[in-house]
Amino acid sequence: MESIITDKRTWSRSDVAELLISKTALTELTLAHALQIVRLLSAQRIKAGTVLIQEGVTSTGYMALVLQGEAIVANEMRGSLHDSMVLSMLGSGSLFGELGVLDGKPRSATVTAVTDMDIAVLDRPAMARLIETVPDVACALMGAIMARVAERLRATNVKVKTLTAQNLALLDEVAALRNRGSQGGVDLNLDSAG
Repeated sequence: MESIITDKRTWSRSDVAELLISKTALTELTLAHALQIVRLLSAQRIKAGTVLIQEGVTSTGYMALVLQGEAIVANEMRGSLHDSMVLSMLGSGSLFGELGVLDGKPRSATVTAVTDMDIAVLDRPAMARLIETVPDVACALMGAIMARVAERLRATNVKVKTLTAQNLALLDEVAALRNRGSQGGVDLNLDSAG
């Protein structure tokens, strides 16, 4: 890919490589590695409202770099008043789908274009070519992806600890209510819902 022409600008290989190593993408990569990876990216124009990745689906084995436009990342919330919970917003320089390009497993979230978008895609066959032709760059890419995944996992651990503490506090409140209820002769059966 020598350049990508979008509605707003022409993206050179170095422009795209700079986005790939930006703070919203893969900061662990060097510019030299990013320039080699960019050669394997393919440009796509996406219309607003398009579902780029569907939670639970395995047929989307790629990762993508947002060149311009915005998308949301969301999880389905069954039994909720709302259909989904927005996890994050993606904009220029954001990366999504990194795990799918590595493992091809079902996607863990849905990514939907909010606006028209231009993205640069690395699919599984391109990743295989990278591994075969420049294994040191492929290793650097996988290392950068793993660092990003580890960062997300640490953030998730913090959220789980916070939710666990909140749950324990609520259980303490329920126990206190039960205590007061049993002392006053009131039957508080909070074990069953409904």
